[in-house]
Amino acid sequence: MYFHYPTLFTLIRLTFSRQYFSLRHATLVIIFLVPFLLLRMLVWTMRLLDYIFFPGFRKQPVRAPLYIIGNPRSGTTFTHRLLALDEQFSYLKLYQTIFPAVTCYKLFAWAGRFDRLLGSPGGRILNVISNKGFKGWETIHQTGPEKAESDEMLFMYAMLSPLLGLLFPFLKEMNAATFVDFMPEKSRHKLMTYYKSCLQRHLYATGPDKILLQKVALIAGRLQSIHELLPDMRIVHLVRHPNESIPSLISMFEATWKSLAPYACTGGRAYQELADLICQYYIHLHEVEKTFPAEGLRKVRYEDLVADPRSTVCSIYQDFGLELQPEYDTLLTAETDKARRYTSKHQYSLENYGLSEEMIYKRLKPVFEDYGFK
Repeated sequence: MYFHYPTLFTLIRLTFSRQYFSLRHATLVIIFLVPFLLLRMLVWTMRLLDYIFFPGFRKQPVRAPLYIIGNPRSGTTFTHRLLALDEQFSYLKLYQTIFPAVTCYKLFAWAGRFDRLLGSPGGRILNVISNKGFKGWETIHQTGPEKAESDEMLFMYAMLSPLLGLLFPFLKEMNAATFVDFMPEKSRHKLMTYYKSCLQRHLYATGPDKILLQKVALIAGRLQSIHELLPDMRIVHLVRHPNESIPSLISMFEATWKSLAPYACTGGRAYQELADLICQYYIHLHEVEKTFPAEGLRKVRYEDLVADPRSTVCSIYQDFGLELQPEYDTLLTAETDKARRYTSKHQYSLENYGLSEEMIYKRLKPVFEDYGFK
């Protein structure tokens, strides 16, 4: 498992620096790092056992995977979970991103069957833990161990994910973690080798002949690297107005910062750094996608998705030559009806975080013009 030590050392140094030190935050960092590193060691051990008990994963092909991407809070999760209802796809669940080893998959499957025989006491305990662990995100991003989820945890293990900013509000200092595409070639190659092995393990354990379905909202900084690794990947890019997506993401981070690093919510520094990062992501996505073959890229406007989810999914299937089975179409229609009755309780605005429409427009003028954003 690849591990980027410079990122870890930088984040620890900043946490205990005179400029940012907070006893509460420093204590929580220690409480987080110890079990995180122990968990990583456990997963590393399980992955070694894969070579003994399930060596066939190394020959597992990853053919033409379908990636749902976009800047965060652009409808990627909704689209991903709609497509995940189709049995021709294999997708990562949250617990599978935490335990990316065939050995773990098999052990959990066995434990799940045993738990159900006992009346599912373990499942109920897990739900309680999950609800407490994601408290504050209920109206922003619903998730849980069995939910279809992004593969971000795979990069968290490598200390190369912007999601580290939830605990370490120093995004400006996390160059490698936020932009893998700009890392040295040797490091990128090692990271991508590790990443591909995770995808191979998942397909080998869940459906060798299925299409890998991925959702990654924080992919912008590593999209070029992944495309080089999987040149036949198919991409659905969800596009949302930055004046809506940026404050929505900040509110998501803020919910965690208030508990883990309250000082990040004062002065506006962390808000500004997160907004700057997402602006860079908009620009990077805009530029990188110009180099991709048109037949492998489908752009979807967020407002079109919300207005008619079923038609949006059907157009994706048509563009990529995917077969829409009647059973799945029935599920898709039901989910579309449910979505039309849904009203979000998530409230946010740029002004809440010391930002303005003028600031965003100046940073993203080419993107505004290309997509016709007002």
